[in-house]
Amino acid sequence: MRGNDVSALFNKLKDAYELKLDELKKDGKISTKKYQEDVQRFCEEREKEYDGVEYFLAESTQLLKSESASVWVDAVLQGRFDKYLYISLCYYHLAFLVSGRERIIDACNYIQDAMYFYGKWHGSREHKEWAENEEKKEKDRLDNAKESMNEKYVPIKVEIIRLLHSKMPLDKWASVPKAIEGIRRELVLFLENEPQNKASNLDCNNLERTIKGWVKKDSILEFAFSEAVLKKIKRP
Repeated sequence: MRGNDVSALFNKLKDAYELKLDELKKDGKISTKKYQEDVQRFCEEREKEYDGVEYFLAESTQLLKSESASVWVDAVLQGRFDKYLYISLCYYHLAFLVSGRERIIDACNYIQDAMYFYGKWHGSREHKEWAENEEKKEKDRLDNAKESMNEKYVPIKVEIIRLLHSKMPLDKWASVPKAIEGIRRELVLFLENEPQNKASNLDCNNLERTIKGWVKKDSILEFAFSEAVLKKIKRP
């Protein structure tokens, strides 16, 4: 590939990468400023530490490879992958550094590395957002199913409230278990005569435990029992 062709390729890759950075800035969700400051600091420290550009480039590249391996572990195990963007910007900086020294082929390689790690970061971010969205949809589905299930039990709950008051003794029910036992026969008949398409499918042998569970969670049912059951006087 001729020199002019290589330069054209580098400029094309550079423009494509910078377009992605511009999109990030416009999006406003991710600020690259801190990353760029960290990258500048990283490169300046390496340049001071290593004598000669060749040694600097070799050591910096090796450090970035090691860093990318640890980032992969963090991304897989902990869902932390923002450092991919940091590594991407490091390669972008190195690409500019060597392009200024007319090493355009090396610059092309570095800018491709920059785009690769940008892609890793962007893909991981999108996957995380997708996973969070899927989790939310599943939660909504379960909530809707739960709500639907609650609606399914509305007729039997209404019947419980009706029976509690229609069959309540003059001095009220002595306790919740006695109240449930007192309306049990009528409740069983009600369940046996439910329409097939709207059946609650409750276990008649487990009514007391089911109703007690509802009373703990359903404020309307709790109030109905509190009105129908004799309140015990607490001794001082």
